[in-house]
Amino acid sequence: MTEPFTRRAALLVGAGALAAVATPAAAVGAIKHYILVDLKPGTDQLVLDRWYMTFHAPQVRRAFKAWQRNYVSFRSYLPPAEAVSAYPLKYGRMTEIQFDSLADFQESRPNNIYAKGLGSFTPPPGGWANAGFESTTATVPVNPQQVFLATDTAPKETPYLRWIVFFRYPKDVTAEQGDAWYRDVHAKEVARLPGLKRYALYNAVSPASQYPRVAELWFDDYAAWKAAFLPVPKFTAPPWGGKGLFVDAISMFVGENPDVDFVNDKRAIP
Repeated sequence: MTEPFTRRAALLVGAGALAAVATPAAAVGAIKHYILVDLKPGTDQLVLDRWYMTFHAPQVRRAFKAWQRNYVSFRSYLPPAEAVSAYPLKYGRMTEIQFDSLADFQESRPNNIYAKGLGSFTPPPGGWANAGFESTTATVPVNPQQVFLATDTAPKETPYLRWIVFFRYPKDVTAEQGDAWYRDVHAKEVARLPGLKRYALYNAVSPASQYPRVAELWFDDYAAWKAAFLPVPKFTAPPWGGKGLFVDAISMFVGENPDVDFVNDKRAIP
């Protein structure tokens, strides 16, 4: 779903290597616009999916396809209660819309015939004011700026679990201070967790992103994630203290493949 609701291909390095690969802002290249869609309690996901696939996504394509490179969406896994009690996990969808450049993404925002508001789009069940979901966006490079772990993830019978984490540091912590702790301390500890397959960090390239950092962690399945993250590991706390993830975050479990591709799929919408 797209920005009006609210304001994969990781760069691989040597298997098992711990690395930090920087990308200058001027060399961002292709970007992807992530939208985490969190269903409110009582919302029927199938009803919302029908509206999204039948009306909203095709209308977004009509308005913005001149700039969009790809447009896919992932139905999230329902996180078990034990995971939700320990981490800020959401349930719904994660949509990914790719553009050839940040300039293309920015150009698609203003001055299009459909305007900035929602009036040109069919409202969801209940209307825009009472929509059964909340959405949060982050615009990041297609390739992460830092890769902390990249091991082989060969095709297998069951899908991999990807943990997508949007986060921001406390208000009194600068990006430089937060990133120094994350890079030099936290990421090294996380990368040593059992069962972790891939681990990368994206810096948002749009100031409109509510969460300027996005981490992505891959596991074989939920059991592997649980073995690593439950109970919550005893990580080294940052200078600002805290517990758990030590940052303000929202997150979601998705697979490695989308369940719908709005650019290439020709199937009937349920």
